[in-house]
Amino acid sequence: MSKVVECIKCFCGCNELSRDRVKELLCKNINGFMNDQAAVDMFRKFIPVDSRTHKHIAIIQRAKTYHGMDITMDSDELEEFAEDLEEHLEDQLKENPDTKEVLESVIFEYSKKVESSKDYQNFCDNLKEKYTRFRRVK
Repeated sequence: MSKVVECIKCFCGCNELSRDRVKELLCKNINGFMNDQAAVDMFRKFIPVDSRTHKHIAIIQRAKTYHGMDITMDSDELEEFAEDLEEHLEDQLKENPDTKEVLESVIFEYSKKVESSKDYQNFCDNLKEKYTRFRRVK
């Protein structure tokens, strides 16, 4: 029965990770974590789809996409993105001619929001528990 409970509890995919991979994720800072697409995908499975954290991750990913493109505020797509941001970041994006600099600020601020979220703390606690179980089994 405990295996059934474990399967239900670990729907994010952490059961498929090696002990070293779990340790690697636990040692990453938030920027490293957010740059690890497999980790982000697993985290997104762990949290409710309608959570604020889910929305913050989507904003970070869009900001990273735009940061990698040669896009200016004239773009309708970027204008729409700006409307999804907190007001002070929206204003910066509309007023600052250095779009990439503002997108870096967006990534930084929303990454901090993810890091301080209860969802992220619960996910890290889940990984710590997984790592501890690995140690007990060995």
